Amino acid sequence: MNTNQQNIELIKACLKGTQSAFKTLYNEFKGYVYTICVRYGVAEHEVKDYMQIIFSEVFKSLSKYDPQKAQFKTWLSRITINQILQQKRKRKINYVEIDDASNSLIDSNHLEHIDIRIDENKIHEVLSKMPEKYISVFNLYIVDGYSHKEISKKLNIPENTSRTLLHRGRIWAIKMLKQHLGDNLMQFKNVL
Repeated sequence: MNTNQQNIELIKACLKGTQSAFKTLYNEFKGYVYTICVRYGVAEHEVKDYMQIIFSEVFKSLSKYDPQKAQFKTWLSRITINQILQQKRKRKINYVEIDDASNSLIDSNHLEHIDIRIDENKIHEVLSKMPEKYISVFNLYIVDGYSHKEISKKLNIPENTSRTLLHRGRIWAIKMLKQHLGDNLMQFKNVL
């Protein structure tokens, strides 16, 4: 039985109300959800609260999951990101509208070109310190593959503001990664 089929069986058990299935599902995916929380700049002292909110929404929405439309992990990822952004909106993180057409952006989806020798933990450590005003746009675009149009709708900001925040986030990331990775940054720079 493949992983997605196992997940479907686990979801069926959850929908029947089997408590051990809920616990298994949580234990199976808590690390994955935790990683997304950290990547989106959730403070360490808030991660537990965010995870409770996220898994509450996941369990409440399990009946809506359609394995024909997406893998469970993809569906879970979307719920996680949406809940993180919703919680940030509640905290009223303001994205200043930026209308700066002079920013030249490099559309790059070349994550596969990152040299494996670069310490991923170091990259995550550095990027976890990204200013909050950049981190959501950066992650939505670079890591999760959303378009600027989708980001503008999710964050309720103009597309141009999304582009500008991404550009500034890239500049910040390159500067910080250069300090920590030195020469190894050149291979990573094409991704940003």
